[in-house]
Amino acid sequence: MIECMVWRFAIILLAGLAISGCDKRQPPAPNPSPNPQPQPDERITGNERLGWDQQAGDAVELATFRYAIYVDTARFELAGVSCSSTSGATGFPCTARLPTMAPGSHTLELAAFVVDGATVIESGRSASIRVVVGTSAIPGAPVNWESDLSLTTTDGQHLRIELVTRELDEPTALAFASDDQIFIAERAGRVRTVRHGELLPDPAVTLDDVLTSGGGGLLAITTDPQFERTGFVYAVYTAPSRYGDAIFRLARFRYAGGTLADRAVLLDGVPSAVAQPRAALRFGADGKLYVVFDDGGDASLPENFASFNGKILRLNHDATTPDDNATTRPTFAHGFRSPRGFDWQNAQTLWIADGFEAGSERLTAVATDGRTMRGAVGTTYALPAGAGASALAFYDGDLMPAFRGDLLIAADEGHHVLRLRFDRQTPTRIIGSERLLQDRVGPIRVVAAGPRGEIYFATPDAVGRIVPD
Repeated sequence: MIECMVWRFAIILLAGLAISGCDKRQPPAPNPSPNPQPQPDERITGNERLGWDQQAGDAVELATFRYAIYVDTARFELAGVSCSSTSGATGFPCTARLPTMAPGSHTLELAAFVVDGATVIESGRSASIRVVVGTSAIPGAPVNWESDLSLTTTDGQHLRIELVTRELDEPTALAFASDDQIFIAERAGRVRTVRHGELLPDPAVTLDDVLTSGGGGLLAITTDPQFERTGFVYAVYTAPSRYGDAIFRLARFRYAGGTLADRAVLLDGVPSAVAQPRAALRFGADGKLYVVFDDGGDASLPENFASFNGKILRLNHDATTPDDNATTRPTFAHGFRSPRGFDWQNAQTLWIADGFEAGSERLTAVATDGRTMRGAVGTTYALPAGAGASALAFYDGDLMPAFRGDLLIAADEGHHVLRLRFDRQTPTRIIGSERLLQDRVGPIRVVAAGPRGEIYFATPDAVGRIVPD
């Protein structure tokens, strides 16, 4: 049964294996579900998602589980795990991205595990299945594209794709210091610099406290609106707490002499999701810093106002709460589970892409009247299935007037940039969409509007830009 998923397992774990009260017994091996199973040597493209049913006592216990896949006996932790908060007849439906696999035949087995301090407790492996990966698609792998690609949009715009640099390792975010200088965040904790079109050989900084397990790492960076005066660059990344679990850390750096130094940790200790943590940050038109964190693996936290999880926070440059906030807390809006990115359509409306259950993603407008400085969640749209949104940006440049006011969404799993067009009279109504760069350059992890009006994007090993042809 390989369609949008590879197969469906039912993983049976003892309820006592939640980290709280863990008795460290060996979990039983995962058992295949009674659903129809794939045939031996099932052919796949490698772009499918893996699906299984996870038995757990409740959503809190479910959040403690992590998953490993064995590909020809080689163990990989599954990334991009998303589980429904509602249990079905055979458990909580879960999906995840497949790991990169070379073309050819492979044997796959699935296991679940929990981490208790330095101890990893893993179930036995599921029954094995054999798949054959076609030669045309290896998920998440770089695509060897060069400059001089071109495309024509549905409204007749002729565009050219230029390669900026290729020597990168999992870029996760872009930030612009000036017309000729770009900071590029890499997941492992390095910030690279492109100056005058050339990638500098030495990183501006390499974080020594970043935690990359479970798909975490350096997730977002942004520059101060007054960067030329302050030199400030802000970053959000996952780091280990003193107990060893993953937390979010917001830090500020000062750029000088080609390096990012004088690190100041502004916000610390916010729990992160165990699998595929998500966070984003930007400055608003009001000059305040906005940052959003995922729900920390606990579906109740977005509605818990004692927690920063699942909230968009509005902060001063030093992460204190602005005096004009509606309350003494910095919460601007709440109710988010797995935020992929956000940006302003105008001074009063912010749009955020969010994952919420079973791999589903939605786009939500958050409006403020500018007086209470509190956002109200409004219009919501479901994003196309399988997009895998990873970043978004509104285009407000003059270089390509036809794009002005359009929302661009990086589709990691979909291998494209989703362009959404809005009604000029009713700005929250989407009237058109198209997929740019579909399968031309591989997975697209980042999209950003450049200071000169170019559209920048990042793939697993490169940064490119879209300009008029």
